[in-house]
Amino acid sequence: MSQSNEPIAIIGSGCRFPGDSSSPSKLWSLLKDPRDVSRKIDRFDAEAFYHENGHRQGTSNVRHSYLLNEDTRAFDAQFFSIPGGEAAAIDPQQRFLMEVIYEGLESAGQKIEDLSGSSAGVYVGVMCHDFSQITYADIQNVPKYAATGTASSILSNRISYFFNWTGPSMTIDTACSASLIAVHQAVQLLRSGQSRLAVAAGCNLIFTPISYIAESNVNMLSPTGRSRMWDSKADGYARGEGVSCVILKLLKDAIADGDVIESVIRETGINQDGRTTGITMPSSKSQAALIRDTYSRAGLDPLSETDRCQFFEAHGTGTKAGDPQEANAIHQAFYPAGGPSKDEDVLYVGSIKTVIGHTEGTAGIAGILKASLAVQHGIIPANMLFTDLNPDIEPYYGFLQIPTTAKPWPALPPGVPRRAS
Repeated sequence: MSQSNEPIAIIGSGCRFPGDSSSPSKLWSLLKDPRDVSRKIDRFDAEAFYHENGHRQGTSNVRHSYLLNEDTRAFDAQFFSIPGGEAAAIDPQQRFLMEVIYEGLESAGQKIEDLSGSSAGVYVGVMCHDFSQITYADIQNVPKYAATGTASSILSNRISYFFNWTGPSMTIDTACSASLIAVHQAVQLLRSGQSRLAVAAGCNLIFTPISYIAESNVNMLSPTGRSRMWDSKADGYARGEGVSCVILKLLKDAIADGDVIESVIRETGINQDGRTTGITMPSSKSQAALIRDTYSRAGLDPLSETDRCQFFEAHGTGTKAGDPQEANAIHQAFYPAGGPSKDEDVLYVGSIKTVIGHTEGTAGIAGILKASLAVQHGIIPANMLFTDLNPDIEPYYGFLQIPTTAKPWPALPPGVPRRAS
């Protein structure tokens, strides 16, 4: 039976992010008291591929990124019943996903044996495939288990295989929105009634200079390795690593099962920019339309002070093209006719990318975890790297504010819940 508008509960979560953020609680500690966790790239000889002119063939103008401190080679193969020889050929993104999803289920209080044989679904977002590039670079020495060790489909399928789940299992690549689309698909699955539990996850690990070179060619990346959302010095996005997941159920099922509920997803939505000035260029019109449509399907009015969110977790890449478009979209969705009646009703806007970088394949769930943690703790975390507003954003900024220090959640009328988008 379809339950097309049923709220969704996040009942568990897990993560690995820069700054030793090896759990959601440690991620929250970093967000509450942010510090610079970017470092020199050491996964390959970055200096050998560096040139200050990012357009020079075969080079990148980036030396710093937001990398995990964990040893990406470490893996308890025996725990996951994988022979050592096979484990060595498995993409570390697969291995980290297994660990993080296991921890997410633990945090949700789910018994692994009780879920075995169930129709639980798995949706994994991914953007980059560095380990595969390394594996097939030497065609004469491809490992025996490379086919399953590096296939994108197995990022999700191995989770279903290990836990013995028979529900939908798919890997999604929509670039940096991939893990958000994974969440959307998981929500649709639960509402369809086909499964009672779903996992949405994303992953991004960096091992080669290939993406740096390709993206430096088209001015996507910050030469300083910092994402400066909406700042006048924004010069591109900073790459980051991460693996994260959320464990989902219908809200009514989570309540009936006595699950701890971290936060509630009221609605999700997807659209596309269509034809813009370039294939990578965003559309503020499409973004604003998606916000309005998603709120409408949730039964909320984005123009209402009591219906709209108090905090908006933006994409916030720190790009010259993207930032003004997104600011315009948020402004048009929530304040098309002007600002709030009171100064305290401004909308706080932030991005986790200013703290842990742009984690690409898992960037969406990184933002969801930040928003969920902020709602749970009643604190809006500070953005980093914001000193002077980008002049192109000035027309939209009066009603939107970037917090540069942590803020207590705004006081709300009785019966109005904390909301983040």
